[in-house]
Amino acid sequence: MTAPAGAPATGGGSGVVRSRVAILASAQLIAGVGVSSAIAVGGLLAEEISGTASFSGLPQTANVLGAAVMAVPLARLAGRAGRRTALASGFALAAVGAAVALLSAAVASLPLLILGCLLLGAGMAAGLQARFAATDGVSDRRRGIVLSIVVWASSLGAIVGPNLIDPGTRVGQALGIIPLGGSWVFALAALLVAAAIIVLLLRGVRPASAPPRRRIRVTLQSLLAHPDGRLGLVAMASGHAVMVGVMAMSSVHLHGHGSTLTFIGIVISAHVAGMYMLAPLFGWLTDRWGARAVVGLGAGVLLAGCAGAATSGLMDQGHGSHRAAEVWATVGLVLIGFGWSAVTVAAATLIAVLSHHGDAAPTDIQGVADLTMGLAGASAGALSGVALAQLGYTGLAIAGALLLLPLAWALMRRPAAATVTSPS
Repeated sequence: MTAPAGAPATGGGSGVVRSRVAILASAQLIAGVGVSSAIAVGGLLAEEISGTASFSGLPQTANVLGAAVMAVPLARLAGRAGRRTALASGFALAAVGAAVALLSAAVASLPLLILGCLLLGAGMAAGLQARFAATDGVSDRRRGIVLSIVVWASSLGAIVGPNLIDPGTRVGQALGIIPLGGSWVFALAALLVAAAIIVLLLRGVRPASAPPRRRIRVTLQSLLAHPDGRLGLVAMASGHAVMVGVMAMSSVHLHGHGSTLTFIGIVISAHVAGMYMLAPLFGWLTDRWGARAVVGLGAGVLLAGCAGAATSGLMDQGHGSHRAAEVWATVGLVLIGFGWSAVTVAAATLIAVLSHHGDAAPTDIQGVADLTMGLAGASAGALSGVALAQLGYTGLAIAGALLLLPLAWALMRRPAAATVTSPS
């Protein structure tokens, strides 16, 4: 197959690829500190500002929605001006969001916090785009492992981030703001450093030519017409919705039942470690076994994670000790992290391969896939607070398990192969 219009001219030599992956991974590592520290504290800060847990899911929802909204604009910017411009812009805009959220803690404003989290989503969108950027100029049989290395690079920063809640409160106290808001100082600094790494070091990833702009609807139709594209989209959306929906309320659930901020930070770190630490394994398995098998594996692990979270809720309803509830919540969240990793790496590999063999710019297809994933996560996050209030943590976890039904349906379907093309 010939390269699609607008394919990045990356100079696909192994040395160039290794250098690009190292730079992207470094930026992801640093940005992960900022994004994860902000996400970990967002729900708690919203609860403190508003005085109710009903709004505690809004920061996470805004963050995921911001990532969805920025997915296509950043992808199109990458198609026109190159990966460096798009990625640096995403991280810089996220840094602005961190500054706005920091201001929200100073004036106790929930709308400013939501706005800051919305802008922070640009950093998540840039991070998602970085994994696709790593596959430029790479053979199909190696796209899974290369993509997964950039995903894995997020692990260290994302593990460190939630553990900054406690030191962040001390920074907040020193600044004279709501103590929980101090974590946003770390987020601001980390995102600025990530943007600088991209600007100063990333080279040679400009598009060969400016691709024609294609409507989102047309790109979505072309992906859904292909069995691998359909599975990739459904898997990315379902896996992300389960992860966001359950994880967004976990800190609120634990804090409301007496867990310390330090313990909550450890649990969220363990969850994030599950999301990223085994990504290279899942990338290798995707290249070896095929993406469909790894998506199926991930779906099973996600289901087990939801069962663990549901058990934690039962423990806190008088069926066990609070310590047992903490253990089951940790087990559930770690398994959800593993499941999300397997599903997302395998599904993103499907999209990466298809994007480089369609007749549209790869960034168009990648951006629409991330948009779909983000909207699914944002919807789950928006409903998670209500679900927690009405159904409890057990009910929320069961609802998360039900979100896997579309993925089970997609895995069982095996239609005739098609080709990713633009419908006329």
